[in-house]
Amino acid sequence: VPHLCMITFTSQVRTTATKCARNLVKPKLTNAVWGAGLSFSKCHAELKVPVDPHTPGIFDGEEFNRAARFFTYGYDVYTPNRVYVLHDYHGSQHNPKTSSWGHGKFGQEDLQNAYYRLNTMLDIPGGELDEQKALQLKRSRYGLGDRRTLDELIEFSGVDLRHKRATIDGKNRCGNIQWVPFIEHPKGANFIPTFDDTTEEPLDLPYDKSSVWYDPQIDGAGAGMISRDVIENEEDPKEKELRHAEEKAAHAVFKEEAKQLAGNSHHADEHKRLAAALEEDGAERGHKEVVSSAAAAALKAEQMEKEGVVVFPPLLRGSPQSALTTGKLFLSQKKHGIEHLPIQVKIAVILMIFGLCAAVITSGSGRGRRKKSSKKR
Repeated sequence: VPHLCMITFTSQVRTTATKCARNLVKPKLTNAVWGAGLSFSKCHAELKVPVDPHTPGIFDGEEFNRAARFFTYGYDVYTPNRVYVLHDYHGSQHNPKTSSWGHGKFGQEDLQNAYYRLNTMLDIPGGELDEQKALQLKRSRYGLGDRRTLDELIEFSGVDLRHKRATIDGKNRCGNIQWVPFIEHPKGANFIPTFDDTTEEPLDLPYDKSSVWYDPQIDGAGAGMISRDVIENEEDPKEKELRHAEEKAAHAVFKEEAKQLAGNSHHADEHKRLAAALEEDGAERGHKEVVSSAAAAALKAEQMEKEGVVVFPPLLRGSPQSALTTGKLFLSQKKHGIEHLPIQVKIAVILMIFGLCAAVITSGSGRGRRKKSSKKR
């Protein structure tokens, strides 16, 4: 299946290339690169991360901008392990009925404002220079979420947004990647944030301590706070140092909470119950569903190798250096000999050898009989 994982910079961030992911047994976690051509999720994802109406006529940049919003709201993007939907991209681009999106009622100024907005949202050069105005936009209705940070997105995706480079280290993130933990909103995944209909500014203030927007100096003042404007008075150096220490300690606590949340057995037990339910349901319908956990498949492959089972090809992980990929077969150079082949191949080889031996014996006896008959004549 095609695995979206690489981008390039044009006027904006454009999804540019895929890798071919073969023999996936379960959906594979991507580096937050999202494609609008195939997207389905829980309903609350659409409610939390709606299409930005302030970016008319945008093609390049629309997908990655929304991917960034999904990621920062705590959503993960997976490549399905099977192809369920096909899209005639070339045909649709030449069909005036399906490609009419670029002929709406907007002008060049609208496009410039849209690019300015997208640049500001993702810290791409060419956006708002005023930090407070940029932060206000990021926290607005069509801005970033508050479960993960933009810095975490850059590290996870590998895209150097602030310098308009395709990668931060010259490497793509198409292989196996480490999931980024976050703290779920105290009101649950179904909680939909509210915003002012006119200004589009957040109304659920002060921010909760689990939010990446949480500021002890502002949000620690108490509930019922609407304005986040801070009077810029001269701050006492000792108080400033103490506040920074408190913030650092608070961030350390929240980070530890996130690690514990990611490592506890609550979600693992939940996934086991879901897998059992899906397997039971699949048996009744004559098919089997899978739970989207690429990590589980990788662990299963590793366990199989520990038990002496050679995996052809390796599942959901990079090929070892001492390996050659030929077509759809994976040839391992670590182990040699017929004893390491699958049982079906062993049987086929044995039958082939017996067949050759029988053919040789039969051919030899036939020649002997022909020689004897010629002598008698």
